[in-house]
Amino acid sequence: MSSDAKDHYMVLDVSPSATHEEIKVAYYKLSRLVHPDKMKATPGANRTSTPEFHQLSSAWEVLGNPARRREYDQARSSERNRNRGVVQDTVDLDDMDEEEDGYSYACRCSGRYAIKESDLEEGRDIAPCSDCSLKIQVLTLQATTAWSFALLLLAGSAFGAPDAATASKRDEDRVGGLPYRGGEQPLNESYSGHITVRTWTPKGEASLADSGSAKLFYWYFPAITPKVEAPPLVLWIQGGPGSSSMIGLFTEMGPLELTDAGEFYRRNVTWANEYDFLVVDQPAGTGFSSVTPKAKLSLDDLYPLASSLPEKVVAAWRAKYPKDVSEYKDVESPMTPEFAVSAARATLSELLMPGTQWPDHIRPFLDRLLSLLGSRQSETPGSLGLAGRQNRFVVSSELDRFKEVLMPLLNDRDDPYLVNTGYGPSATGGKASAQRSLWEKIGLSADESGDFVDGYVRNMRAVGKDMWTFMQKFYGLRPELRERDFYIFSESYGGKFVPAIATYFDEQNQKLGADDERSIRLKGLSIGNSWVHPVLQILAHGGIGYAWGLLDVNQADTVDLLAFKALNHTLSGDLEMGIAARLLMFDYFKNVTGGVNWYDIRMRNHSYKRTYLDRGLNQDMVRKALHSEAIEYGKDWGVYYHLTADIMRTTAPLFPYLLERYPVHLNQGQFDFRDGVAGNTLWINELEWKHKHEFALADRQQWWLDKELAGYRRSGGGLSHWTILNAGHMSPGDQPKACLTMVDHIVAR
Repeated sequence: MSSDAKDHYMVLDVSPSATHEEIKVAYYKLSRLVHPDKMKATPGANRTSTPEFHQLSSAWEVLGNPARRREYDQARSSERNRNRGVVQDTVDLDDMDEEEDGYSYACRCSGRYAIKESDLEEGRDIAPCSDCSLKIQVLTLQATTAWSFALLLLAGSAFGAPDAATASKRDEDRVGGLPYRGGEQPLNESYSGHITVRTWTPKGEASLADSGSAKLFYWYFPAITPKVEAPPLVLWIQGGPGSSSMIGLFTEMGPLELTDAGEFYRRNVTWANEYDFLVVDQPAGTGFSSVTPKAKLSLDDLYPLASSLPEKVVAAWRAKYPKDVSEYKDVESPMTPEFAVSAARATLSELLMPGTQWPDHIRPFLDRLLSLLGSRQSETPGSLGLAGRQNRFVVSSELDRFKEVLMPLLNDRDDPYLVNTGYGPSATGGKASAQRSLWEKIGLSADESGDFVDGYVRNMRAVGKDMWTFMQKFYGLRPELRERDFYIFSESYGGKFVPAIATYFDEQNQKLGADDERSIRLKGLSIGNSWVHPVLQILAHGGIGYAWGLLDVNQADTVDLLAFKALNHTLSGDLEMGIAARLLMFDYFKNVTGGVNWYDIRMRNHSYKRTYLDRGLNQDMVRKALHSEAIEYGKDWGVYYHLTADIMRTTAPLFPYLLERYPVHLNQGQFDFRDGVAGNTLWINELEWKHKHEFALADRQQWWLDKELAGYRRSGGGLSHWTILNAGHMSPGDQPKACLTMVDHIVAR
């Protein structure tokens, strides 16, 4: 491609990311205007051709041929990048040192990368080193050019075939050596690895080391049996927050499954057959993703925080039970107050550690719990009773396993909360390696935007930022995917993740412009069993439970009462109390129904078994195959802890804009009590958007598959609402064929 040649995309007035059909339409539209037969006759003029028509024809001959277009794109991108030099890395502007007229950053040669403020304002983002030939690309967070950094980790083409360095990195990420079940045909091709989305250096007094990083783990499966040459790229992210996308991969729609013995085998019905399939563990800290380093604190540092607890527990215990505890029939287990003190101290200490598997609803209250323990004198231990209705301190009959503790938290004085721990005092020492960062009073690091704390995301905008960074770097490894249509699928807390990610992507695309090759070709969104609008969705539970025969009328009223309590706390701005009240409602439901699984009532009192995933994925040979030797697979509750205040926030206001830009598909399994059809219908019906009435008046269509009724669908104005029959919260795993048919419909549109 010569430097003076006119750009074919400019000639046809289309974006470099335009589809073949869009290019074709543009060519025929313009050619009709400048075709020689349409030009006015001029005496002596050559009517067989015109310069404009010749340019159009040349552009169409190249861009209308997929193979020639790829060659052209590669040459075009190489020309544009020729003078950029070797980009060593991308660096956050926040991580650079502020100078008088700009910013600098240390190079490994002992020189300094430098860039002026005026350069950043004008959109230039390459900083050369003062002493060597290396350069870095500066990633700004707040300027107009925010997040418009190059998609390449090393210099190379934006589209087409990768350069040698990128190809080498791709080969390094190839997955091989997984332990397949006997006789099983291994997958021919997949790739996995970690992509750094943030690095930081703590400022001031913090509990972290000199620097830290946040990395997202991905596993990418090129389409196994694609029906088209360049199949769409489908992204799957799990909910939670903090649940690994490996759950979806291995139990719902991925191309692989795991046996209890840790052996891999192929799934027949998978989204990866016809589509390029990408799963990502996010936010950082989820699954194989990581936030490092861990907090530099020992358990001995935590015990003093509970120093006021022992004497108060002993005094309260002796006041109610002056004799030996074993003599009292209303106490579940014979024990001494000294044992209660030991258990309580160990429990409270471990509760202070995000990163260990402690109850969801305790974390927001730990700081206030400590002060309450020092100020409230009247609480005494009591016998096991209805959750949340008594002040009590109970240890189960298994003395080596601390089962349940009810501590007076910060609700109404007579209405404290049950804390289900599930770990014994001995677990404290054994869980020491799982320590993560603590909250501000112990010393953590936060970025200036407030979106990240100690390396963890703390709101949905932070999630969008990290995923944008991830996708840019992922496309850098696989530039040929940049041309593909891109779809985001998720479930559950995906009701928060997906609209936030899509909104952030759209913002960045708008800043970059349609012609910028870094724009992401987002084409559609799909969320299953979503948690979107808490204050409306929680109001459905009492009626659902009663209709299904799980609750009697009085129990349903109690569920409604707790739901309204959660609603009132949330609307008053106390989001942490809102989630606590919601979780108390679920605890009550579990108690009165005999432990019915609220994710799928068909399972009755049985829960999902996922320990085999932990065992299988943490095998040495598996972690090696996935290039994750240094990171253990698991659930980091620090992710949940830092997002606790976000749980009761709504993302519903994001949908009206998104519905004007992208097709949105919402689906729920019929038997999901937690985030099912009724609750989602409430917020969907209340959504104010341009095509609200069109959607409301649309007929609800029956949806059939292989002569069997699969569910129902209502569509209008860009929104589709699907009900999947005979499915629970994890619909793709319950009804794989039906959900794959739904995916086909979404992508085909």
